[in-house]
Amino acid sequence: MERELVDAYRESINAALGLLNEENLAEVHRLSELPDAVRGYDGVKLATVERYRADKARILRELQESADPEPTGAGQGR
Repeated sequence: MERELVDAYRESINAALGLLNEENLAEVHRLSELPDAVRGYDGVKLATVERYRADKARILRELQESADPEPTGAGQGR
């Protein structure tokens, strides 16, 4: 599990860096600090890993949504 977490962390940071701008710097920073919360043994660690994964997915989704241009409606109604 730990190896998978390291690989997933690297992938998420690389994805976030591709979306990095001045407006989302704080979110990227929060993403980079998420692994610090993964602690404990057995069930405790599994619970923190699940929370980490959920938070990571949420932050990455928010970063992606903020990077996607808003639809302007241009070209509609033709």
